[in-house]
Amino acid sequence: MKKTLIVAGLGLALMISGSYAIISYKGDKTEAATTTNHEATQQVPKVSQAELDKASKDIGEIKKDNDLYYTIVTLALQKLEFKGEKNYLIPGTPDVKRLQFNLANLQYLKNRAVAIKATELYQKTLDKWLKGDFSNMENDYLTIRSIKTDTSQPSESPVLKVRTTEEEQKYIEHFFGEEGLQINKRDWQYL
Repeated sequence: MKKTLIVAGLGLALMISGSYAIISYKGDKTEAATTTNHEATQQVPKVSQAELDKASKDIGEIKKDNDLYYTIVTLALQKLEFKGEKNYLIPGTPDVKRLQFNLANLQYLKNRAVAIKATELYQKTLDKWLKGDFSNMENDYLTIRSIKTDTSQPSESPVLKVRTTEEEQKYIEHFFGEEGLQINKRDWQYL
C-alpha cells in the first residue's frame, strides 16, 4: 500500500493503509485526531495510574472471564434501563455494588482482559466502549449476557431502553454524586 506524507503550514497529516492522523501544533501544545475510513474522531483522554489504582480497588481483582462478565454487566446498568426497574432496582436480580461507566474502570477491565487472555468478545466490547462508541449499547449488553445464558430458547430482552443523557446523569448523581458527574463530563465530553 502506498504511504503518503503531507505537510502544510503548521499541520501534519500522515496516511497509512487508509487511516490517517492529523497533528496540529498550537504554541507548545500538540493535538492529534485519528481517522479511519474517513470518519473523524478525537483522541480519547488518557487514564492516570492513580485512576487505574482506584478502579482496581473499586472493582477488585479480575482473575478469570467470569469476573470480567459480571463486572461488564454491572457497568452496563448505568447506560440501560431494565423492564420493571424501580429506583434503579431490577426485579429478580440481587442489588449489586454499582460501578461507574468511566474510562478508568473500562481501561482497568481492558488491561485485565489482556492479562488473563479473556474471551475476544469481552475485549472487542471494551475496545468499542473505550472509544466512546455506545451506538448499539443494548446489543452489546445482550451479546455479553448471551455468553452465560441459554440461547437455545429465544427470550425477550430484559432491557426496556437505553437511558437518555438526562436519565444517565440522574443515575450517576444517585450512585456517584457530584464527583461522578464531573468524571462523566471529563471522560465523555469529547463525544
